[in-house]
Amino acid sequence: MNYVIIAIILIVALFEAYIDILNYKNRNKPLPQNVKDIYDAAAYKKSLDYSMAKAKYGFVSSSVKTLLIVILLLVGFFPLLESMISGISSSVIIQTLLFLFAFYLIYFMLGIPFGYYRDLVIEEKFGFNKKTKKLFVIDQIKAFLLTVIIGGAMISAVAAIYLLLANLIFVFIGAIFALVSLFMVGAFLTQGWFVRRFNKLTPLEEGPLKTRINDLANRLGFKIHRIFVMDSSKRSTHLNAFFTGLGKTREIVLFDTLLEKMSEDEIVAVLAHELGHASHKDAPKMLLRNLSMMAIYAVTHGLILTNGVFFTSFGLSGIHLGFAVILMMQALKPIEIIFGVYFNFFSRKAEYKADAFAVKHTSKEAITNALVRLTKESFSNLVPHPLYVGIHYSHPPISDRLNAIDKNLVFQHL
Repeated sequence: MNYVIIAIILIVALFEAYIDILNYKNRNKPLPQNVKDIYDAAAYKKSLDYSMAKAKYGFVSSSVKTLLIVILLLVGFFPLLESMISGISSSVIIQTLLFLFAFYLIYFMLGIPFGYYRDLVIEEKFGFNKKTKKLFVIDQIKAFLLTVIIGGAMISAVAAIYLLLANLIFVFIGAIFALVSLFMVGAFLTQGWFVRRFNKLTPLEEGPLKTRINDLANRLGFKIHRIFVMDSSKRSTHLNAFFTGLGKTREIVLFDTLLEKMSEDEIVAVLAHELGHASHKDAPKMLLRNLSMMAIYAVTHGLILTNGVFFTSFGLSGIHLGFAVILMMQALKPIEIIFGVYFNFFSRKAEYKADAFAVKHTSKEAITNALVRLTKESFSNLVPHPLYVGIHYSHPPISDRLNAIDKNLVFQHL
């Protein structure tokens, strides 16, 4: 059984590397007519260099992480860890927490130099990074603490439920699904709180832009509770805006970089696009799709816990709740790819519908200019490989979006 799991890990890694190579080679494909003028020659070369740097980074980082998990599985790290922790405490909950904490700590420490290189080398080289070394460290500490606190709480709850329902496996699976679903819904509802842990939000000043945003929202039946400007420029020059909240009452968060680099018409078009997502209830739909994936996680986790061979084949003494979580994450990687294709298909379709909404309630010119601006400011790939798009893209390529808007095909998605 151990070699089956390792084979799955390696096959998935090779497949992902193949997709990355296809996408990288596709950069030399002739540009579609409707995006030829987005970059001048110098900017396009820079965008290609940026794509190449990100592709190399992604290949190396994913290869190292794959190699690490394979080595840990083959050299007997996990049975050694089990033995060490069993000598610290006899509590299943504490053993599970310490086991997964040790594993997470290894991956977290490994991720720090990769994150540093991504943010303070690649992003810095191409003019996107605004993080200082101090801010990078602070962000790492905050992310670590939030993961340990929230993840620790969830793992503790899972372990407690397992102790109660270990002999009622299908009841256990249902209880785990309910618990994870509760955590996911809670994270969805409290996303604004998490944003504030990493960023400073200030109210948007009174003026024409705020008036236009409120007028648009009122016309579409939404009540804007507050409009914030986020100090995203202290980390990056990338542009974005998003909504928080449910129903017809929302809060808007605008990146300060968006205000700096876009016109009022373009900003209003971007927000009309986001209001399109809200009108079509895309966020709750996405949450439901994610919950369906969580159901598969719960079932797989439960089934692994019913078969001791999953654990003894790797050298553990028997069924181990913490190791079951690690095995589940590795065994489900092929299914994650399949579900990713499914989820991304509906996500791209939702983007077309939101574009249509923006055209209808602002103007074709405004949303087109906004999309082109976002593409230019992020050095987006103008010719991604179709297979790479299907697996990884939650948004359609810019050429497809502009083509749909230009030919009014986008309205077929309404």
